[in-house]
Parts: sequence; structure tokens; C-alpha cells
Amino acid sequence: MKTSLPVKAARAALGVAGAAMVVYGLLGLPTQLGSAQLIGLLTWMAVAILIHDGVIVPLSTLAGAGLTRAGTKLQPRSAAVLRGALLTGALVTLVAGILLKAQSVAQSATVLEGDYAVNLVWFWLALALASAAIIVVLERRARLAGVIRS
Repeated sequence: MKTSLPVKAARAALGVAGAAMVVYGLLGLPTQLGSAQLIGLLTWMAVAILIHDGVIVPLSTLAGAGLTRAGTKLQPRSAAVLRGALLTGALVTLVAGILLKAQSVAQSATVLEGDYAVNLVWFWLALALASAAIIVVLERRARLAGVIRS
């Protein structure tokens, strides 16, 4: 699929603008943060990159390959719904896991007072039911469209 010249120009302009904002932000860091905060921020960013490239990307690649094998009988739209639901669930679980950990070490009962474990279970149940319903509808429509065309 060829990309048109205006699209290429827009991408290039957005890339240059993004790079300029990153440089501006990086140049402003030493004036906004002390040396200890700057070292802490740079350490956090390095660990975030390592976790992203060393854990999240390989796991999502493996999950995607597994879903591709498992979902070969699904229509492309249904497979996309399944992948999107699983990705959404994984991200919400990651955030809830962080909140559960923070809740377990919180020293104040008023901080993080939600029941995150139960809410996470309810979220997964709702996500599974909603995505299953959408997949069933999409698969039936595709099957009916195939029967009508035949």
C-alpha cells in the first residue's frame, strides 16, 4: 500500500515536532529537578525501557502468536475484538496489581480504600461477557453473509 505525499509530509512534520518537544523537555530537566531527582528519573526511565523491551514486548509477541494460532477460525474482526479485549484486560490488571500492592502497604485506612481485587474480578467478567457477545454477533453476521453470497 503506497503512502501519498501529503501523508508522508504530515508524518515527517509530526516526527520533527515530536523530536523538538523531547529535546526541549530534556534540556529543561536540569533546571527543574535537583541532581538526586534527575538521577531517580533517569533510573526510572531506564528500568521502564528494560521492562518494556525485555518483558512486555516478548510476552505480547508470544500472546499474539498464540492468539493467531487459536483464532485462525475466527473472522478478522472477531480476532481483533479478542486481541483488544485481552490487551485491555492485561493493562487494567497491571494497574490493579499496582493498586493492590499499594493498598497492602498503605499506612492509612482512608488511602486506596476500594476493593480492587473484587472489582478486578468483576471487570474481567464484564469484559469476557461483552467481548464474547460481540464476537458471537460478528461471527453470525459473517456466517449469514457467507450463506447469502453462496
